[in-house]
Amino acid sequence: MQSYIDVENDVVPSVCSLDCPDQCGLLVHKKDGKIVKTEGDPNHPVAKGNICNKVRNMRERIYDHKRIRTPLKRVGQKGDGKFISISWQEAIETITSHWKKLISEEGPESILPYSFYGNMGKINSEGMDRHFFHRLGSSQLDRTICSSAGSKGYSYTMGGGYGTDPEEMTETKLFIMWGINAVSTNMHQMMIAQKARKNGAKIVVIDVHKNQTGRMAGMKKRRVIIA
Repeated sequence: MQSYIDVENDVVPSVCSLDCPDQCGLLVHKKDGKIVKTEGDPNHPVAKGNICNKVRNMRERIYDHKRIRTPLKRVGQKGDGKFISISWQEAIETITSHWKKLISEEGPESILPYSFYGNMGKINSEGMDRHFFHRLGSSQLDRTICSSAGSKGYSYTMGGGYGTDPEEMTETKLFIMWGINAVSTNMHQMMIAQKARKNGAKIVVIDVHKNQTGRMAGMKKRRVIIA
């Protein structure tokens, strides 16, 4: 029999929605409908209950008194930093009236939607906005910004878009971390690398900066290269 979860006052299983391919498992503690604590789900096959500080402090970010809760309208010159709060209705009317004017005078292609993921949510990443702007007839844009360049470079280097199952990487014998501070930016890769090192793997770091990853790799006679 499936157990019942009170989403208002219980520990609710979830996943991180930020722009990170790990998509870590979360256990969100809630009381009276509000988040009181966020921790990693130990049953996640890769993250194993480890999460970054950004998500660990989700409650503080969501309920911060400085968080913007209404649309803001600029009232000064660009760069002055002068804004006033307006209603959602006014914000929508301001945008739509401007768009209608552009469409009637310049055509729908004068509107160029420009964005990237922001997070990995279904709506925000590749959802309704694509349908909306396509229906509007706006200019179309390959919204990849940096990832298309990275994918092309990876293909030139590796010969294709190949990857390795994270759960098999503990059998790796050599890790080369070139220009990446993985301790700060790819914590779960470092967990796998540390586990593999216990099985005899070597970790080589190539970087122009001294960082935590280089110091970690330099432990126990591991080699650190500062290029």
